[in-house]
Amino acid sequence: EMGFQFIPQAMPNGKVAPNLAKRGLQGRRFPEPTTYMLLFNMEDAMVGGYAPANIALRRAIGLGFDTRVLIAYAYNGQGLPAQTPLLPHTSHFDPNYRSEFGEYDLARAQALLDLYGYKDRDGDGWRELPDGSPLHLKINTQADLRSRKIAEIVDRSLRALHIRSEAVVQQWPENLKAARAGKLQMWTVGNVASAPDAIGALERYDSRQIGGQNMARFKLPAFDALYDRAQSIPDGPERSALFDQAQKLALVYMPYKYTMTRISTDMTQPWLIGYRHPVFWNEWWQYVDIDLAERERRLK
Repeated sequence: EMGFQFIPQAMPNGKVAPNLAKRGLQGRRFPEPTTYMLLFNMEDAMVGGYAPANIALRRAIGLGFDTRVLIAYAYNGQGLPAQTPLLPHTSHFDPNYRSEFGEYDLARAQALLDLYGYKDRDGDGWRELPDGSPLHLKINTQADLRSRKIAEIVDRSLRALHIRSEAVVQQWPENLKAARAGKLQMWTVGNVASAPDAIGALERYDSRQIGGQNMARFKLPAFDALYDRAQSIPDGPERSALFDQAQKLALVYMPYKYTMTRISTDMTQPWLIGYRHPVFWNEWWQYVDIDLAERERRLK
């Protein structure tokens, strides 16, 4: 697998660089069973809550976040805009599904904030909460290069909405601990599937998993009932309908703003036989072989 920092040299614009192509190297882009998200603490007095104005703030932040800039700047193009909480290569994931999660519309985001009273009342250039109190968001992040780039895009997006924010830099384990304890306001984090059943993506909404997978601390009895039903029945039309409903509820309340699905780029020598990118586990070596004659010919 090629590190994202080497993509501009090895596979610019999704094509193997000419100097590598002459040597017979092959490149493959593979959407991974991942999704990245900006999570909101639903118990936080500023970004949480289930009232229309609370929901409007989260959805406006989502609409004002330009995922394509994030992918280009922080991931060297190694991603696709996320449209759903469901992960690629899992059951019920539809690659043609489109939703507001994948949209960027700054004008709609600003109009939504205006409509629900998030306005600049004191003329300082920053919006206030509907009751006139300060709107100042804190987004947890890490100190590594990619996290700094992500934080820069988050800050830029919020500034375009005239929302004041600051980054809270901690080590990743500390951010995870704070998220599970409900001690942070917002955080950018990722999710990866370890099995083909999409039910794992819905764990993030199950209120009984607050303190664990449900880091947004989302509580909705209707979603809990949906999750229980989806766990108890086999795949089929009824289960598909439950996942369709789950995607809609995830968008309506937006405890997580999904941003992107990661793409892996694998590069292989021309003498490697039988390589396929593993979907859920990083085991592949027992399925491949080397064409020794081809290797000797190429290395002459």
